[in-house]
Amino acid sequence: MNYFINFIKSEDHFSYVLSSYLIVFLIIFLIFIFSNIKTKRLEKELINLSKK
Repeated sequence: MNYFINFIKSEDHFSYVLSSYLIVFLIIFLIFIFSNIKTKRLEKELINLSKK
């Protein structure tokens, strides 16, 4: 825990860590959005197939 507190106080690499976290969360968000879009498209196909 002390190592982490010293790391936060030093601010030497804080911008790199923050940017890497932002990039990862952006990628996760994009994966979520694309997955949701694909799921909705497949649900529409399933509904169309079940009507036939």
